[in-house]
This record gives sequence, structure tokens and C-alpha cells, in this order.
Amino acid sequence: MATPMNSKEFPRYILPIIRKEWEQRKNAIVSPLAGFFGIETSENSEENSQGLGGLDLVGEYNSDLAEGKPGSVEYDSFDPLFEKTFTHVEYAKGTAIERKLWKDEKMGAIKRKASRLGFSFGMTIATHQSSVLNNAFSTTDTALGTGRATVGGDGVALCSASHKFNSVSPAADVFSNAGTTALSYTSVFDTIVAGQDLNGDRGNPMPSIFDVLYIPTGLQKTAFEIVNAISKPGGADNDANALRFVNARPLQVVVDPYLTNAKDWFMIDSLMAPMHLLWFWRERPFIYLNGSADQELVADYRGYMRQSFGWDDPRWIFGQNVA
Repeated sequence: MATPMNSKEFPRYILPIIRKEWEQRKNAIVSPLAGFFGIETSENSEENSQGLGGLDLVGEYNSDLAEGKPGSVEYDSFDPLFEKTFTHVEYAKGTAIERKLWKDEKMGAIKRKASRLGFSFGMTIATHQSSVLNNAFSTTDTALGTGRATVGGDGVALCSASHKFNSVSPAADVFSNAGTTALSYTSVFDTIVAGQDLNGDRGNPMPSIFDVLYIPTGLQKTAFEIVNAISKPGGADNDANALRFVNARPLQVVVDPYLTNAKDWFMIDSLMAPMHLLWFWRERPFIYLNGSADQELVADYRGYMRQSFGWDDPRWIFGQNVA
């Protein structure tokens, strides 16, 4: 005859069920911006990122001009860009499962509790990821309400008209990746060209190829009409839609339901973004049974994660802060 399970064993018995429901619900919620992050694992309490400036064009090497001697090689050095520190933050939340739910075979209620906890973790991750753009024009975090600084290493907001080229350039030597123009065919085209015309810290061309139109839900009708029209939208002369040919990469529309401003919109260089939009997992999300609690009547399950995120260079994005 099988030995009945005692009251102290039920928390570990249902842990796999709790973990499965929690994991599935957590993973079902994703910010569209997640695919543009460079995601890394950290082994330290914080991570530091510092960019390097560009080099001048390579000079000609011609040994014939050296009169039989080895040709000289010109050496160059980088100017430092800005250092950004990513300090990991802990996040935790728990839920309690009563023994009576298990004894009364209320497995649906147990799964719903685990699912809601997973939903909370998934929403937290998605909200944090999209908060980068919700704070794009601010120097402090208003999207999450922490009040932490949201600036890059250069001390200004992600989308700003005051970005310095490097840490040693004059204060007046700046570039802009911010505007105030509402979404339209012309403004999208002009923003793409603005990215193409960007220079590096040595004055050489260093274009950003904006191939993603990133928008809140309220702008998706306008965005899809602009991008997918065969002819120039709003025109009577059947002119070609130049947005279909302006970049070497097709222009993609991404709608983010976690954006909080209904008018602001962005353009992203999808290849450059993962190099500068960074997410560090110090500890990836997990759920466990709290063994220190009294488990006979109530089982205490806790979720935990530790992470940091942000950006170190703003060239991957251009933002329009529309009044």
C-alpha cells in the first residue's frame, strides 16, 4: 500500500507545476524592442562599456618611394568615446499557495496563481525594455518611476540635439538624433537621410541606416500606409514611393504597445542597435520554493531576477518628440 503524502511534502510536489505555468506565462510577454538589444550575461556587480572613436582613412603604402628601404607605415590612435556603467538591480516577487487548494484538487486555481506571477515578471521585463524609448527624451527615469538617470556616457538623453562626438571634442561640436516632427511620408524620408548624413568623430562619413520605423499603437495605420504604398502617399501624380528604395535594407514597421506617448516615433538601425542598446543578465529569472517558511499550511514560492540595461552610444536611433 502506498504511503500517503504528508502535509510537508505538498509544496515540493507541486513545484514543477508552478514552475511550468510561471515560465510559460513569463515568456509569452515580450516587448518588440527585445529583438534590438544586445543581450549578455554578466559575472560582476556592474558592467562598463566604453566606445572608441574612428580612425582616419588608410594612407597609401608604396615601398618604391622608400628608395629600397622598407616603406613606412602610418600609425593612428583612437580618441576615447564615453564610458557607461551598468549597475545590476534585483527584482523579486512571490505568491503563496494554500495547502487546502491542493487537498481540494483546485489545480486550476494553483496554476492561475503561478501564471499571474509569471505575467508579472514578463510584464516587468517588457516594460523595462520599452522604457528605454519611453525615457528617450528625458535625463531621468519617469517611465518606471525610479528617478534614476537615463543618460548615456555623454550626459544627455538618448535622443538629443546635444550629443558630443567624443570625450575630447569641443562642447560646441555636437550632433543631433532628435526632432519634433509628426509622422508623415516626408518626415520619415528626411529622418532616413539625416541618418545617412551622420559623420564620425573624425569628420568622416559614419552613416546610420535606419531601416525600422518604430511606433506606438496609435500611429500604425499611418505608418503602414506610408511604408507600404506603391505610390507616394497623398499625391495625385502617381509618383513612386521613394521609401521602397531609399535604403539597401527594406523599411520595416514595428508597433510597440508598451510605448506610452501616442505621438512620439523613432527610426532604428537594426544592425547597429545590438551593439549599443545593451541588456545584462546577472541572474536570469527563476522561481523557487522558500524553504524557510512554514510549509504545512501555505507554500511560499518566490521569483527573482537581477539585471541592468541601457545604451552607450545613441547613433542607432533617431527620435521624434512630437508636441
